[in-house]
Amino acid sequence: MRVVICILPIICYFISMHKYKAWNNPYVIFNILWSVIGILILCGNKSVYTPSITAMLCVITGIIGFNLSALSRRITLGNRSVLNVKYMFNPRRAAIISTIVLIVSFFLSIDAIRSLLVGVSYSDIRNNYYTYDGGGSVLLYYFREYIIDPLRYVVIVSAIFAIFKKEYRSKLLIFNASFCVLLQAVSNGGRYILMNTFFMIICGALILNRHVKLSLKQKMEIVFFSGILAYGLIFLTNSRATYLMQNMTIGEKMFSTVYQYFAGSITYLGEVIKNTPNIKGATYGVNFVAGWISPLFVILNYIGVLSYPQVFSVIGTEACKVLKIGENLYYNAMPTVFGYFYIDGGLVLTFIEAWIWGYICKRLYTKAENGNLFFTAVYILMFLQICNASTRWFLYSTGYCLAYIYMRLVFDKEKFVEEE
Repeated sequence: MRVVICILPIICYFISMHKYKAWNNPYVIFNILWSVIGILILCGNKSVYTPSITAMLCVITGIIGFNLSALSRRITLGNRSVLNVKYMFNPRRAAIISTIVLIVSFFLSIDAIRSLLVGVSYSDIRNNYYTYDGGGSVLLYYFREYIIDPLRYVVIVSAIFAIFKKEYRSKLLIFNASFCVLLQAVSNGGRYILMNTFFMIICGALILNRHVKLSLKQKMEIVFFSGILAYGLIFLTNSRATYLMQNMTIGEKMFSTVYQYFAGSITYLGEVIKNTPNIKGATYGVNFVAGWISPLFVILNYIGVLSYPQVFSVIGTEACKVLKIGENLYYNAMPTVFGYFYIDGGLVLTFIEAWIWGYICKRLYTKAENGNLFFTAVYILMFLQICNASTRWFLYSTGYCLAYIYMRLVFDKEKFVEEE
C-alpha cells in the first residue's frame, strides 16, 4: 500500500503536467504534494509509526477522486453571467483595510508579545490563543474568527497583487501585510501563517508574473521577504521543539517538522479511526461545507432558537484529540482533507467530495488563467488549501470561508462580458 500511495500521485503528476504544462495548475500542485508525501512514507521515519492500511486507502481514494475531476465536462448551474463579470482590483481600498487589520491585530497581540518578552513558551501562547479564556471572551473569539482572520487573508492576497502587478504597486499595503503576518505568527506561536503566506506568494508569482519581468530591486524585495518567512519558520521550529529534538541540528529539526506535518498526518488519521471505530460517516457530509453554514447555527444558538448541532463538534472532539503517532511522539488536529471526507461518509464520500473539490479547483483555475482578477484572488486562496491537503480541510473553518466573501471588498465590478 505504501508503494501505491507513492507511485499513484507520481503517475498523475506526469499526466497532468503533460496535459496542462503549468506549475500553478491545481492537479500539478496537488500531485506534487502527494508525490513528496508518498516518498516520505515509503522512506519512513523511525520516530513515526507507519500509517494504517485504512488511512492509506482513504488517501488513495481521495487522490483518485480529485484527479478524475479533470476529465469532467463543465457543469452549469443557474445564471452564468455571475461568473462572467470582470473586476478591477482597488489598491487604495485594500490599503485602508490592511491598515485597520494591522492596528486591530497589534492590539490583539499585545498580551502575546508581553508573554513572549517575559519568557512564556510558544506552546503556552498558542494554547491561550485558541481558548476563550486566553482570548478574553467568547465575543472576542468570534470577532477574531469572523472578522479579523478572514480579512487578514484578503490583506495578504492584496499585497501579492501589489507585488506582482505594477499598476497596483503599494508599499503601504505590502508593509501592512508583512506585519499582519508577523503579528499573527507571534500571537498563536504557529508556523502555519508563515508557510501559508509563502504558498500564496508562490501562486501569485506563477499566475500574475507570467508576462511581466521583475526588476532587480523587485526580485531582491521578494528574496528578502522570503528570507524573513524562512527565518521565522526556523525560529519557531527551534522555539517549539520537543524534547525529542533537543539534540538535533536545525536541519534535522526542519526535516522532522516537515515529516510530522505532512506525512505524520496520514499516521494520525489511522490513529483517529482506530481510536473511534464508529467515526466513519459520523458527520453525514457536513464537514465539506461546515465553514459556510456553521455561522448560521452559531447565531441561532446565540439567540436561543436552536441548540448548536452536535454534528459540528465531531471533528473537534474526535479528530483533534492528542494521539500517539510514534513511540514518543504525539499529534493532533490534522487528519488530512481526506480524513474530513472519510468522517463525512467513509470511502464513498471521500471519493465524491474529493471529486467535487477537484472540479471546483479546476473551474477557479480556468477563470484565473483567463485573466479574471477576482477569480485569480479566489484561486490563490484555494491554492492554499491544495498545498495543505495533507493537513486539514480549511473549508471547515469559517474564517477561511469568509475570506472568499470578503475578497469582494477590494474589487470593483467593471463590466459584463460574454464568454466565448
